[in-house]
Amino acid sequence: MADNIKNQPPPYQQLGNSQWAHPSGGYPQGGLSQGNYPQGGYPQQFQAQVYPAQVHPAQQVYVQSTPPASTALLAWVSCLFCWPIAIVAVLKANEADRCVGNGDMEGARAKGQVAKTWAIAAIITGTVLGVLVGVVIGILYSNLIDLGLWN
Repeated sequence: MADNIKNQPPPYQQLGNSQWAHPSGGYPQGGLSQGNYPQGGYPQQFQAQVYPAQVHPAQQVYVQSTPPASTALLAWVSCLFCWPIAIVAVLKANEADRCVGNGDMEGARAKGQVAKTWAIAAIITGTVLGVLVGVVIGILYSNLIDLGLWN
């Protein structure tokens, strides 16, 4: 229990009422006095400066363009066909998405088109290689059967 008393903060010391109270023992009659404040009230801290609006002869027109369609799904699907080429498509699609995030729609369109080209190249390459490998395996299999090495 002695340890409990040691760990507690010291008791709160109250200041006497004379320090904060009005000399008469209450609030001053008739509202607040000016006290130490200047005659006009609070001093002016700063003064805002107003500038006239400038008139431009030509209006600026802001055109908001819609973001291009994302090519990320096509890039990831192309990984199933030929992943070495498709990785480039995935990286370019990621760059296009970053351009959309930065508000650069023209850059996003350009990089998205490059990503689409790489993805289509990966799909075509994978399909052609798959057909060639299938033909070669078919020829080898038929030759093995003709030679009697495969039953």
